[in-house]
Amino acid sequence: MQLSAFTIISKELKRDSPTYFKCLIFIKFDNKVYIEVSNAGISSVIISFDELMKHEQLKIYYKLSLVAIGKPNNDPRYFGSANPDYVPKKYEINYDMYIDTIYIVKDALTRNLEAKKGNCYISINLQKLNKMNISTDAIKEEFFNKYNSKYALEEENFEDKATAYNTIVNSL
Repeated sequence: MQLSAFTIISKELKRDSPTYFKCLIFIKFDNKVYIEVSNAGISSVIISFDELMKHEQLKIYYKLSLVAIGKPNNDPRYFGSANPDYVPKKYEINYDMYIDTIYIVKDALTRNLEAKKGNCYISINLQKLNKMNISTDAIKEEFFNKYNSKYALEEENFEDKATAYNTIVNSL
């Protein structure tokens, strides 16, 4: 299994207070990908890897999330433990873990972008997930309708954003 995440945060950096937050978690297993969009009321979906590669925005976010895998954390504000190398153990009942994450941090006032490597928390049963099938067409349609209605305006000029994100992420 491959676990990664991509998070966009807009902050008023002088006060370190978030004004916007979007986290996409990707778990690739076999030829399937579990996608969870947090803080959006969208929930999650399991699609084929080929289907993910056909979705313009999610494909870019997925590829950018992969840059985080195995890189050291570089800012204590973007990981969930005092020890940046800490990864919680998965117990039989407890499925809490941290996932390597790329953070795009945008200063709400200056609009400057910065990439940070950190991690994000998820509670998920990977054994159960591994046995799950691709979501039904109805569930996929609901997921993508919610995603598009929530982020359609944000994704305008996506090519410019993707270029900027690629540039700063690959400079880590």
